[in-house]
Amino acid sequence: MKKHISTSIFLLLISTATAFGQTSWLDRPLNNWNNGNGTVPNAPRTFAAIDARCQSQIRQPDSIADRAVTRAGWSLFGAAQTFGQVTVVNGMAAADGMCRPSLYNTFVFVGGRFAGTLSPTTMESRTDGALSQASLNGQDNITAEFSRYRSSDALCCPSQTSFVTYSVSTGGRALVRANDVTTTQACPTDGGVTTQDNVVSGTVTYRQRIALPATAVLTVRLVDVSRADAPSTTIAEQRIETAGKQVPFSFDMAYDRTKIEERNRYAVQAEIRDNGRLTFITDTSYPVITQGSPKTVEITLVPVGGGQGGGTRENTIRGTVTYLQRIALPANSEVRVWLVDAAAPTGPAVAETVFSTRDRQVPYQFELNYDQRDINRQRNYELRAEIRSNNAVRFKTAAGQPVSLRGNQNNSTPIELVLSVVDGEPAAITGKSLTLSKFGAGSLKIGTRPNQFLVRGTVSVRTDGSATVAVGTISNQTEFTGKLTYFDQNVLRITITSSGNADANGEIEISYNGGRLNSIIGNNLILDGQDVVLRF
Repeated sequence: MKKHISTSIFLLLISTATAFGQTSWLDRPLNNWNNGNGTVPNAPRTFAAIDARCQSQIRQPDSIADRAVTRAGWSLFGAAQTFGQVTVVNGMAAADGMCRPSLYNTFVFVGGRFAGTLSPTTMESRTDGALSQASLNGQDNITAEFSRYRSSDALCCPSQTSFVTYSVSTGGRALVRANDVTTTQACPTDGGVTTQDNVVSGTVTYRQRIALPATAVLTVRLVDVSRADAPSTTIAEQRIETAGKQVPFSFDMAYDRTKIEERNRYAVQAEIRDNGRLTFITDTSYPVITQGSPKTVEITLVPVGGGQGGGTRENTIRGTVTYLQRIALPANSEVRVWLVDAAAPTGPAVAETVFSTRDRQVPYQFELNYDQRDINRQRNYELRAEIRSNNAVRFKTAAGQPVSLRGNQNNSTPIELVLSVVDGEPAAITGKSLTLSKFGAGSLKIGTRPNQFLVRGTVSVRTDGSATVAVGTISNQTEFTGKLTYFDQNVLRITITSSGNADANGEIEISYNGGRLNSIIGNNLILDGQDVVLRF
């Protein structure tokens, strides 16, 4: 009997969620669901506890509002926001297989008294009507963004966003009221950067019964493999921190349609690294997009060092070239890798390979073939590498990387060459133009001065490589100027040189998606000799 009751409840929950997803409250006239009774709604009952792998995302209660939410059965996640008497807290009842919030809502408190939720019902990540961001802009004003999915949208890329503004009554009866909702396209479509029909998706797994450490990172790349005589060009890339989870992993990777040519061939490649050490990699081509190929693939990796993979030739050395500095290279820089006698590191190369970076950034994969007749098995050999930009060496190996070429061993384990910067001053990236802005909530703290609350931010990048970041309140702002030193479809990094008439240095990292600004974060930022903490 209990089994039948549980099944009925489960089916009822499914039918209710489905009906609600088909007619979202965001598409109907707004009727306030909060009644001001001060009682936090109980978390829905679930059939399983939150997986232990997701426990690190759960925040412990440290305020009256936090404790009120946890007493009602919710698990806290994300940062709480406070402005004066008002506090905004996130709570979830469950988590999905990727530890994303499930059955969650956002709760508002005034002076420790519950004032209401930002959604009339619990939400599921990556479904229509899921809250993606809430900003407490003042004691009486909250804005929130909700993802809006059409049936044809990929899970990574909802085609629309609904923006809701709320008012907060802070008098004798604390109450949150939704005032207005506006639904717009989530991203501009004229640049072809992120829409639902330009996404490659799939799964990544391997056959070995080997558990991944929590520090392992999966990287999936969409590459142009049209030219057999040149290194592949990366079109898009997705990085997934496994955080203790195990295969299979799902991925959704958006790409720029303007970079796709129907006559070319494209494939998906993947690799898993642990603390930078390559452990699994693709040894099979997975074609996608053009020439009748699908946009969904199931990828099976092989362990490095042979395993069940495709093996390597005895006279081939494979590996990667990278550097630790967060410095972007100009397009069409040149990578050179060569093999030398360790006793004569400046002598002639035994073998070498040279290739262009095109518009890719580190790490770069290489293959170096050598002739067995050039190898004296009684001697020691080492690998060296350098990267040139505009005919000048920008990075090089500080010392040779020893390699063993003795005996009949198979050189199948990839070698990572970590280069050092030759000139510590990064060059500006030119030819890029972008303007981003948003209203939200953030903070700026300079030295021992009081914390400044931020409500707006603007980022401007010009084609000459110069860039400006301005943050502040409605009435005043602080402006940082510098140069663009890293650029991809989701992240900008600006090396700061000044702030008005004041000296400034460090870096500001901007996260964005299409024309939408997500965050502004200061890294090692200094203004007039004082440490700066910037979060927006």
